[in-house]
Amino acid sequence: MTMQPRPNDPIAQRKAAVRQYSRNAVLWAGGGVAGGIAFGLIFSSWTFLFLGLVVAVAGGFTNWNKVQRIVNHKDQY
Repeated sequence: MTMQPRPNDPIAQRKAAVRQYSRNAVLWAGGGVAGGIAFGLIFSSWTFLFLGLVVAVAGGFTNWNKVQRIVNHKDQY
């Protein structure tokens, strides 16, 4: 690990990207579920709960897909 803000090594760049997208996936999923539950209780509507769950699944899946593409990347030497 170096003190550089952005690593020059492609493997280190991919590791940093996986960490970033993994955090984003957790935030999207957790935020969508929590937001859906909160808005569903505040407005007493199932629509907001369902919308929050859709946002959670969509955001989590998008970031999970990015992580999978990075992990399955094959280097061409």
